[in-house]
Amino acid sequence: MLPPINPKAKRSISIIISISVQNKNIIAIDRDMSSLRHPLFLPFLLIVLLYRCCWTAQAISNTFVFRSCYYDSPVTPGSQVAKNIRRLVPELVSKAALNGHVVTTYGSNKYKVYGSAQCRGDISNADCGKCVAGAVQRLAKECPNLGDVRIWYSYCFVRYSVENFLGKVDTGLGVSDSSKQNVTDPVTFNKTLGGLFTKIESQAVMPGNHRLFGTGQVKLSKSTTLYALVQCTEDLSPANCTACLKFSVAFLPELCGNHTGCYWTCSTCFVRYDLKKFFFPLNTTIIVSS
Repeated sequence: MLPPINPKAKRSISIIISISVQNKNIIAIDRDMSSLRHPLFLPFLLIVLLYRCCWTAQAISNTFVFRSCYYDSPVTPGSQVAKNIRRLVPELVSKAALNGHVVTTYGSNKYKVYGSAQCRGDISNADCGKCVAGAVQRLAKECPNLGDVRIWYSYCFVRYSVENFLGKVDTGLGVSDSSKQNVTDPVTFNKTLGGLFTKIESQAVMPGNHRLFGTGQVKLSKSTTLYALVQCTEDLSPANCTACLKFSVAFLPELCGNHTGCYWTCSTCFVRYDLKKFFFPLNTTIIVSS
């Protein structure tokens, strides 16, 4: 059973749409089953099948993961909203290169657009700018004239929309992948993993940790170390970050089984664990591809 993000929200039936593409799961969580009635439901499933990615536990190169183009949010070319999006996008790139993240808006009233770019907390600001630049270029080509688009790379996430999504937990669409190997002692492994995630969740929301980012490791044996990472988008409050991370960590058993490595990323947070180290010092230079 999936834990609710808002315990005061109206109870409803949820469905999980999960499609495996080369061992990678594209997952949409529909809390009121409205997707079944949406005319784009089946086209969405077909579009998802076009994407590909593979598990790379220690890849240093920045890999494209997934992008989402919401075709029910068209923007008229040449309109004020379209002009505001064109002005918003360069700001996402420039500010990400300075700060490693950016939350911004452009325009006013009904023409206002909202944008966010977030890089993983263990890469440099310069590499962040390169990742975001490649991401927005790809969005311009593959999701033109749309009012809600999102794209995930290994080390950055970009979203812009005509709707105000800032500060709101969004676990409705996500991507997961896992290793092929199973752990030998699932009970001990999962207990240790749960304790590690609890520790780094607290680290991520500590005062002054503006990147809402946490990493940790624990020895399973003399020769085996378990590594884990969590991060939220920086528009979230600490309370909402905690809610997103707890949902995601609780969701991992359904996604990962007893695999030795796995990740889940959605629009507002990211969690990952592995028996191989996959996070880096802040001054590490990565290879960024668009």
